[in-house]
Amino acid sequence: MCDSLDNQTNEKYEQRAPGWVIRCLKCGLTEPFGKYGIRLGGAGRNWTLGWCPRCRWIRCHVIDKRAAK
Repeated sequence: MCDSLDNQTNEKYEQRAPGWVIRCLKCGLTEPFGKYGIRLGGAGRNWTLGWCPRCRWIRCHVIDKRAAK
């Protein structure tokens, strides 16, 4: 996950989309999906195009449910 996120901001994102992460398929950057939207339910994977802050380009991203701890 992004190291620049403080705990309070990370908790806010987790409340908006509990357990969901968005991952760039090119560089592997993983961030909480709550940073970009709200997702409360769903099954499987959702694919989307979006800007990757690490690649600095439009890339294909996958939205996954984070593995149980």
